[in-house]
Amino acid sequence: MFENITLFTSFLTVVCLTTCASPPYITKCKPEDSKCAKETAQVTIPVFASGIAEYGVEQLDPVMFDKVDASSPNLKFILNNVTVTGTKACEAKKIQRMKIEEKSKILLRFLCDTELNGNYELKGQVLFLPVEGKGKAHVALRKTQIDLDLDIVETDGEDGKKHWHIKSWQHSFDLKDKSDVMFHNLFDGNEVLAQAARELFAASGNEIVKEIGSPMMKIMISKVVRNIEHFFKSLPIEDLSLD
Repeated sequence: MFENITLFTSFLTVVCLTTCASPPYITKCKPEDSKCAKETAQVTIPVFASGIAEYGVEQLDPVMFDKVDASSPNLKFILNNVTVTGTKACEAKKIQRMKIEEKSKILLRFLCDTELNGNYELKGQVLFLPVEGKGKAHVALRKTQIDLDLDIVETDGEDGKKHWHIKSWQHSFDLKDKSDVMFHNLFDGNEVLAQAARELFAASGNEIVKEIGSPMMKIMISKVVRNIEHFFKSLPIEDLSLD
């Protein structure tokens, strides 16, 4: 009985996705209705993060990166085989859309708890301390506030309807709680040299994330924005908003 209900529910979901005017998790809102937009975004986040193949949206939780070069003039910092988790549980804090003729500005604010696991290679200076090492990395970010500013224009889609297109975007992030930053095998396992670095990382996780983590954050947010663009390209404005 349960299996039949599950199959029937899955069938209805597929039918709705392919025939309904809007996806079932989208409530169309007026541009000025921020409350409606925020509620819709909250419902959509876990669906979006899981990936929506029919709209070209990749899986974003977990999301993997083969290699990230986050180096700076004072630091060689390479991440390999990186996995980021937690985006499904992000909380929509603010969604605001300002419409001027065929242009819009969309302001989004999310609060996320995420974890990063992978391999690192590090050599240079972090804050005031010379460090080096190569091994496993683990970073836990708690209550990270992410602000996105999207400049949107309307374009003609292949379906002959108007679609949103992200012309440009900006982002910022702020850490609202303590972050954990752990790099294993610092100084090739030399405990005397590694102890000071571990103490610094334990006491100053947020400062370290802000100093060396910005490139990784930008790459992750870029991937999210790219998939929002895929979503907009697949669905006309009339299926997303009450303009």
